[in-house]
Amino acid sequence: MELFPSLDPIPLPAPVWLFKALHSLTLALHFVSVHFLVGGLALAIVWAFLGRARKDSTLLNASGLVVHRLPIVMTYVINLGVPPLLFTQVLYGRALYTSTVLIGVWWISVIAMLIISYSFLYIMSVRADAGKASGWAGLIALIVVLKIGFIYTNNMTLMLRPEVWVSMYRESPYGLQLANGDPTIMPRWLFMMLGSVGVTGIALAFLSMKKDLDAPVSQFLRIWGGRLLAAFTIVQILLGVWVLRSQPDAVRSGLFSGAFYPVLIGVWVVTAVAVAVVGALIAVRGFRGWTVPSSVSAFAIVNIAAMVLVRDGIRDIALASKGFDVWAQPVVTNWGTVIVFVLCLVLALAVMGWLISVVARAKPVSERYA
Repeated sequence: MELFPSLDPIPLPAPVWLFKALHSLTLALHFVSVHFLVGGLALAIVWAFLGRARKDSTLLNASGLVVHRLPIVMTYVINLGVPPLLFTQVLYGRALYTSTVLIGVWWISVIAMLIISYSFLYIMSVRADAGKASGWAGLIALIVVLKIGFIYTNNMTLMLRPEVWVSMYRESPYGLQLANGDPTIMPRWLFMMLGSVGVTGIALAFLSMKKDLDAPVSQFLRIWGGRLLAAFTIVQILLGVWVLRSQPDAVRSGLFSGAFYPVLIGVWVVTAVAVAVVGALIAVRGFRGWTVPSSVSAFAIVNIAAMVLVRDGIRDIALASKGFDVWAQPVVTNWGTVIVFVLCLVLALAVMGWLISVVARAKPVSERYA
């Protein structure tokens, strides 16, 4: 019996490799912003609660510095999340649309959840500016963001399990279910969420270089940035092992049957260890100038790129083992449209880079939250 819906008669308008390259690029950028949002929000909440309990101005100022930037980070999370989702729909629509329908109510609720979390990020920021208790608002935002991540993880794993679609629909056709019973959901979700805390250490290292910061706050951000990089990168390595071990036998054997994915996994492990080591050095010895933060950023970028490609391989191998070969889809390339699209993408990325550089070069503003 055919597990997937019939093939769309409309061919792909560009080669599969191009869609996959664009998907991997935009997904890596999305993951970076997600890491900064989740990790930064978690830290800001902890520091806000502890700062008020201990009446510690360093903790409160560090929390305010982070949370004041999170609404901007959220804009990148949302806008950078749309392109990889669209590319996924183009390449894997027959699987993704089915899994989305099965969890339809949860999937549509993501829009409302984003609005709620975005609103509480602003509430937290405004209250921090006013010197009021803000941790509770951040906690609500974080819970909602984590739930959104859990819904996405459910959908991206359910699309790989066509053998359970019919039974799920028969059990309830109203879109109220999640992918219960899938052993890969929890490790994949924790891998992304807990890994976010480590990557946030890079942002803290750069933030500690803000020129008008008080010395205790700058040192606090640097030390904690290094500690988080070291500790949570090791945690993510362990979670990565769990993710691989939780995969079905067919997927694990497919990943290690050739040289491509083992090399990528090796690159991911090596760069993760390098990030952890540099993080430990930052926490213990500190740094001067941009060299060390820039170096650890380069390692992190390669690490995330390798992770995205391995994730893509898990999806392709899982679907291929059940009769869906993403590379076998018909293609009729419209090169004019492709060229215009790529130019627009490059222009958009250039504008984003310019905006980030403008913010980085802006005249420092004194920030005090306690």
